[in-house]
Amino acid sequence: MKIVLIGFMGTGKTTVAPILAKKLGLNVIEMDDLITDKAGKSIKQIFAESGEAGFRELEVAVGKDLQNIDSVVISTGGGVVMNEIILDNLKNNSIIIDLSATFNNVLKRISPKIPRPLFEDKDKAQELYELRKPLYKKFANIQVSTDGKTVNEVVDDIIARINL
Repeated sequence: MKIVLIGFMGTGKTTVAPILAKKLGLNVIEMDDLITDKAGKSIKQIFAESGEAGFRELEVAVGKDLQNIDSVVISTGGGVVMNEIILDNLKNNSIIIDLSATFNNVLKRISPKIPRPLFEDKDKAQELYELRKPLYKKFANIQVSTDGKTVNEVVDDIIARINL
């Protein structure tokens, strides 16, 4: 089984993935970690030196590397839906779950300590949120709202909905 978590920044992908993986006896992969490992640079450095296009190229390469992996929960970056090639690679034998939250809840969850190049301007971030929202729905097999729920409630909701 391969479960792929998609959703905007701050919807809980990174927090939910390891708990979900543990409950299901699966491994966990953080795509952004694989991208920074491949580049040998932080996400902030990748954006500064190569822009968003350079970051997305690395994201495509990592998605291709993950296409045949199994027994895993993959936490993606929020922009993975911007390139259908990445999701074509990831959807191979997988369940894609959209973790969603209102923009106001995303704002409350985003830590200023973690650099997020596409969240430096709140108004532009909201435009990006509105642009991506229908894409998450388009690619997901299941949608799970994280608003007003604990991490364990979200995990239990996912498990109930994937029909194990």
